[in-house]
Order: sequence, then structure tokens, then C-alpha cells
Amino acid sequence: MALQEYECPACGGYMEFDAALQKLKCPFCDTVISVDDYKSPHKEEEKKEDEKPSGGWTDKETEDMYVYTCQSCGGEIIGGKTLGSTACPFCNNNVVMKEKFEGDLRPDYIIPFKITKEQAKESYKNYLKDKKILPKVFSAENHIDEIKGLYVPYWLYDTTVNEDVTYSCTKVKTWSDRDYHYTDTSYYEVTRNGDERFEHIPVDASKEMPDDMMESLEPFNFTEAIPFNTGFLAGFLANRYDVEQAATQDRIKQRVSENINADIKETVKGYASVVEKSKNIDIKKMTTKYALYPVWLLATTWRDEHYLFAVNGQTGAFVGRLPVDKGLAFKYYLKWAGVCLVIAALIIFFMISRL
Repeated sequence: MALQEYECPACGGYMEFDAALQKLKCPFCDTVISVDDYKSPHKEEEKKEDEKPSGGWTDKETEDMYVYTCQSCGGEIIGGKTLGSTACPFCNNNVVMKEKFEGDLRPDYIIPFKITKEQAKESYKNYLKDKKILPKVFSAENHIDEIKGLYVPYWLYDTTVNEDVTYSCTKVKTWSDRDYHYTDTSYYEVTRNGDERFEHIPVDASKEMPDDMMESLEPFNFTEAIPFNTGFLAGFLANRYDVEQAATQDRIKQRVSENINADIKETVKGYASVVEKSKNIDIKKMTTKYALYPVWLLATTWRDEHYLFAVNGQTGAFVGRLPVDKGLAFKYYLKWAGVCLVIAALIIFFMISRL
């Protein structure tokens, strides 16, 4: 198994993909190289198929683990079966496990990071502004620095969907004379039939990523997707897919069905009520591609509860659920309750003084 490292040819430091420059850059000597032009100064390191961690590990613990040797410092890099890109824990050299992206595992596309780490941190800070009852640990600078860049695997679907739907609709007319109020209700049966084409619909292919959060980060702009190259992974974490394509088809069928159903219903206008009577949805042959999309992640635990925040590495969109510090909430409650009490007392005093 091959290990691809991104050592700077000028000074020997580790190179990273720079989201602002869209090139590989050495943070030590500022050497800049395009991803396509980079050539490693070392031969690829080959890992024996049966190599496992040593030192008291059980067979179950090492079942899905692999060991690589860093060419820069000789340190051992241990990773799971889906880990495709990381950094050496000893010298911080960026490495890519090439076998995780070869053959059928090779992505068709990648969207490189456009949002820098500093921009992701700023997005996180802005999201926290004015949230007075947030635990202080979430706004601490050292906590913000824990944001990590990760390429998330996605299946991309293309398909055409046909829907034939019938609605029961009504139109209501009302009028009045001197004696009565009249209502005239007319009933209609409205039919619609249409095709809709969907392209590059993403479904995340990682068991580690919550599906609802990944969908909340959409949309990604596929026009900026380019053919996959491992050079874009330098300086970022990356996982290959561990959710098979077949396991995501039910979700994609649900998404396209909901979308075309909403779009067709939008064409039924001018009625007082519109009730779906029957429908038939035909999803034609789907084609699939494999891609890596950029995401900034911050995961933390507070009071034994796990919290995950994400920033779209292309657009900067932020999603996440924040906890509430009940102690701070109670303090603010007392503060505002006291303010309201004072205002109420002043109003009562003013009213009594006017009597």
C-alpha cells in the first residue's frame, strides 16, 4: 500500500493545500507549487498487507487498523480502514494513503477548500455572537482553534423523475344581500404530469457524519468541482466512503420525490383548497459518481453530551446545535425579571400619582 507525502522540495517542510491560493504552499519557506505540478522527492512507501500495530493490541482492536511509516521522521502513523489523509503525529508531515483512493475507490471529483481556517473560525465566532447563555468553553479561543478541515465522501446522483398527480380542489365565492350571506363552493379535479431532471444530488457516504447535518450544509456548487487529485488533500483530513451506494438509494428517491411533488403542486394555483387525491412517481434510471466535498468540523463534549458544528468549506454556510448553560440562563432570568419588576413599579407609581 502506497503512502504519498507532500514534503517541500525547497526546505523539506510539509506542504499544505492553501484554500486562498488554490495551490500547495510550504508554511516555512513560502514555496508555492500547483497541485498538478507537484512531484514527491521520495519514493512511495510500501506497507505490507499483514502489517498491524504491535505492543499488546488484540486481534479485534487491530482488525480495521493500518500502520504506515512516515518517510520524514520514521514515526508510525496508525489509521482506520477509511482514513485517507492525515498528518504524522510526530513531525506533522502531511500524508495521503493512496490505496484508499485507487481503482474503484478513486473519487471522480473533488471540490477543493475555498474557505480558509481563519474564515471558518470567523464564521463560528459570528454564530456565537450575542448568545449570552452559551457555556463559556464554546467561545474560548483555544476551543475555536480545534476546527479541523475534512473532505467528506459523497455519492452524487443524476436522474429524471416523472410524476402523475391528481388533486381535489375547490373555489369558494361568497356574497350577501339584506337578508342572507351566501357561499357557493365549486369542486374541481385537477391533474398534472411532468418530468424533472436532477443532477449531482449529494448524499454523504460516511457513517461518521450525521446525515441531517450534511444535508443542512448544502448546497455545494458543483460547477467548481474538478477531477480528483490527492494533492488537494494535503493539510486536511480525508475519509473514503464506508456507506455503499446501494444503501443511499432510498434516501435519494425520497429527496427527488419530495422535490418534484412540491414543484408540481406550485403549478396548481387559484383555488381555495388543494388536496392531493392520488399520485404516481416514476424514477428513471439513476447514474452515480463519487466525490469528496470540503467541510470544517468542530466536535466537542460538554457535560457528557456530544456537540458537532460544521462549516461548508466552499460556501461558508454554518450549521450546529448549541447547548444552554442553565446557571447563566437563571442569572439572566433574574436580571430581566428584576428590570421588569422595576418598570412595573414605576408605572404603578406614576398611575397612582396621577390620581
